[in-house]
Amino acid sequence: MELSARSALWENRCEKIAERCGLTPREREVFRLLARGRNSPYIQKELVITNNTVKAHVKHIYQKLGVSSHQELIDLVDERS
Repeated sequence: MELSARSALWENRCEKIAERCGLTPREREVFRLLARGRNSPYIQKELVITNNTVKAHVKHIYQKLGVSSHQELIDLVDERS
């Protein structure tokens, strides 16, 4: 599968999960970065938000998705293949 097609498929999976779980627009931004394997310091810098704000978003995302770790979140997106 072509890279652009895989990227579009991945984005579609993320969007479906985000919509189903009721993520806010900002949570969706954080979710996409988490799903790409990014860590909190990266997210903080990329979105220009404080570490505490990142932590709050991650906590809410985990609760809404029903996961308890970063790896579980990544696996959730990957299993939608």
